[in-house]
Amino acid sequence: MLTFYATVDSDSIRSYIPPVPVMLPASSWARKGMKPPRLPDHISEKAADCGGFVATKLWGDYRYTPDQYVEWLSSWNPQWAATMDYCCEDEITTGQPGLVRYRQQRTTDMAWHFWQHYRDVPWAWVPTVQGWNVDDYRLHARDLKPLLEEMKRYYGPDSTWRVGIGTLCRRTSSRMIFSIIHTVAAELPGIPLHLWGVKLSVIQSSIALPESVVSIDSAAWNGFFGRYIEKWRGSGLSRREYAYLVTLPEYVEKISHALSSPKQLSLF
Repeated sequence: MLTFYATVDSDSIRSYIPPVPVMLPASSWARKGMKPPRLPDHISEKAADCGGFVATKLWGDYRYTPDQYVEWLSSWNPQWAATMDYCCEDEITTGQPGLVRYRQQRTTDMAWHFWQHYRDVPWAWVPTVQGWNVDDYRLHARDLKPLLEEMKRYYGPDSTWRVGIGTLCRRTSSRMIFSIIHTVAAELPGIPLHLWGVKLSVIQSSIALPESVVSIDSAAWNGFFGRYIEKWRGSGLSRREYAYLVTLPEYVEKISHALSSPKQLSLF
């Protein structure tokens, strides 16, 4: 069964967060000096996003070191955490030949760094396959495969370990997203996959995801637009109360409905 992680920023933790899996992005906590998150006790499924897109888009690079990232993770112990990666959005790499490949290599090097220096932490490390075109992802999956096979043996089949697929959230073509996902799944058979920031429309598509996709995350559940604004104004709830108590449960229900709908197995 696919698990949805609701991305929650450092300003939005509240005692009334529903008992859903949550994803905390390190980049948001960097604005507050990497203070320990204080999640309510009923939140049992927790994962960490390394914050690579914000690090690149807004800062140019990470504002925290691997040591600082590990220290922050140790303060709240998620079940799994992304190794620090380098996204390849077109707005970042366009017009710069070789930059996608360079960022893939940095992502690979960083994944090996975490594995070699911080292997004994209580959470599972989750590397990310990066790229822009389908061939980019195929190449990077092959780059990472020796590390991923080693991690797979180390963590075993019953762990929370998985491998992320990045640079998906800002794409407009669902068909391209599916092509990327199926390509990575074919290159990494038997390895569980997480889709970083994938849109609800992808889950609602008539095309089936590979069985190896075990989780997704998104911050889009918190979107306030159209009818949600009008419904909120008449609810008597604060904006965050409405988001957690109404919008998030509705978003989770949409994902559940989409997953239970008939799908075609092929892209073509």
